[in-house]
Amino acid sequence: MSPDSVRKQIMDLIDRLLIASISVKQFTPAIRTVEGGAIQIGGRPGTAIAMRDIAYEDIYRELDSHDAYHVKLVDGGLLLFQYSFRPDRSLAQHRLAYFPSPVLPTVEEAPTLYEKDELYGDITARRLVRFPVRFDYAPDETVDVLHPASHMTLGQYESCRIPVAGPIGPSSFGMFIIRNFYFRAYKKYKNNFDRRPVQIDRTETISANERRVTHIVHGL
Repeated sequence: MSPDSVRKQIMDLIDRLLIASISVKQFTPAIRTVEGGAIQIGGRPGTAIAMRDIAYEDIYRELDSHDAYHVKLVDGGLLLFQYSFRPDRSLAQHRLAYFPSPVLPTVEEAPTLYEKDELYGDITARRLVRFPVRFDYAPDETVDVLHPASHMTLGQYESCRIPVAGPIGPSSFGMFIIRNFYFRAYKKYKNNFDRRPVQIDRTETISANERRVTHIVHGL
C-alpha cells in the first residue's frame, strides 16, 4: 500500500459513485508531506469531531456543516478517508469512516432519493436503524485481541474493536458500505462497481489469538 495507490483508489471510487449517482458532493483528498517526510492523505478535520463524547446527531451535524468528509451520499451518508504514511512510504495508520445521516433529507432537499424507488427504496425504509461504521489501523496502539492493529468499530462503542485481517484500502472500504447499505444501487450498477480497482498490496496484521475470535477478512 503506497500513498499514490491509495489516492488513486479514492479517486476511482468517487468516480464510480458519481456514475451511479450515489454521490451528491465530494472533495478531492488532499495529499501532503509533513515535517520529517511523513505523508498524509485526506486530512480533513473530521476525526477530532467524530471522536468527541457528544450525541451522534451533533457529531453528524458538525461533520456535515463543516464539510468534514470526502463524499456525501444521496441519503446524507458521509464517507471519510484518512491515511498516514511514514517517511519510507510504509503505512503508519488509517481511519475510514461511514457516518449515516440520523435523519433522512426531505423530499425538497433530495427529490431523487424518493423519486427513484427502484434504486433507493431500501435506504428510505422506516424500519432502518442507522449507525456509524469505522475501520481503524493503528499498529502503535496494539494490544493483542483487546485492541487489534486493524479493527472495525460499530456504532461509536468505545470498546467495540472487531479484529480485521489487515489495513483496508479505500475501494475495499467503500464497496463494503455500498454492497451492504446501498444494495439496490449496487445491484443496478454492478458492472461499474465490480470493476477491478487500482492494485493495492494486502498486508495481514491479525495475530493468532485474534484469528480465534470472530473477525473480518477484507477483500481487494
